[in-house]
Amino acid sequence: MQTAPFGADVKVGHIDGMAQHLLRIRGRVTGEFLPDRGRVLEIGAGEATFDRKECEYIGINISLRGSPSFLGDGQALPFRDGTFDAVVATEVIEHVRYPYRLLREIRRVLRPGGHVLLSTPNVAIPANRIALAVFGLFPDDRTLHEEPDVGHIHFFTRRSLLEAVGKEGFRIVREWDFLLQFGPHRYLADTSLERILRNHTKQIMLDLVPR
Repeated sequence: MQTAPFGADVKVGHIDGMAQHLLRIRGRVTGEFLPDRGRVLEIGAGEATFDRKECEYIGINISLRGSPSFLGDGQALPFRDGTFDAVVATEVIEHVRYPYRLLREIRRVLRPGGHVLLSTPNVAIPANRIALAVFGLFPDDRTLHEEPDVGHIHFFTRRSLLEAVGKEGFRIVREWDFLLQFGPHRYLADTSLERILRNHTKQIMLDLVPR
């Protein structure tokens, strides 16, 4: 498993801009991840903007948000086996009722040699650990959204996410870990600490291939 390189310049961000910062990161990484051409499926389409290159792009969502190509559920994809060269599912797995079913469906529609880009927030950041252990507050990730109820029904640590993708027959090709929140209103970005302390980063992104 390879870890993505990190910038040399440490950046300090304000919590109010974290959501937009993460969207930009997702857009950049997704653009780098996509093949130059091929058939690409994005599950939960419409949030991050990225370069689609010369790919045949198909987006699916359970709502009209993001102007998807199809309305549908990632847990029951309306496509034949081995349809796509790449699947993008960023910030989706924490919203679905059956995460393992989502991973199984992604694996089913992926062609041999295809790649998956998967991401989710990490519930085990230090701020959440302290809030739960000391104050009894369950994390709701409200710092990244306008409303407290963001529809997260599963909460992943880095370890539990890696276990899930492993159980469903994926191998990790590359991993990105982003943002270390060091106070109520500040976070660090583009630092090697994100690689060293990846169990504590805000965001986990994985490039996966079927084993």
